[in-house]
Amino acid sequence: MPKTLTSIEAFHEFIAEHRLVVIHIMRDHCSVCHAVLPQIAGIVNEFPDVPLGVINQSELEEIAGELSIFTVPVDLIYFNGKEMHRQGRFIDMQQFEHQLTLMYKSMV
Repeated sequence: MPKTLTSIEAFHEFIAEHRLVVIHIMRDHCSVCHAVLPQIAGIVNEFPDVPLGVINQSELEEIAGELSIFTVPVDLIYFNGKEMHRQGRFIDMQQFEHQLTLMYKSMV
């Protein structure tokens, strides 16, 4: 189940609490953002102990500056607190799953 992150502090805590995390950034009235979220959630659900954080940029405008986001949706993979993979606007689900698999296998 995705966790909604509503502050920059909550975002940083979420990243720090988990070794491998996925972050989905979206906006209100973005049909692509809302269509991509269940697909990303489905992929993440296949990886035990990998949490999914969701940030609504419409409610947390500062995230754009914090993460240099110029378009949505943006899906990020963080490993050991560092951004390791980013896809924006057009999300290639196969590539995203491949990158997540590589990082997940390196944890085991």
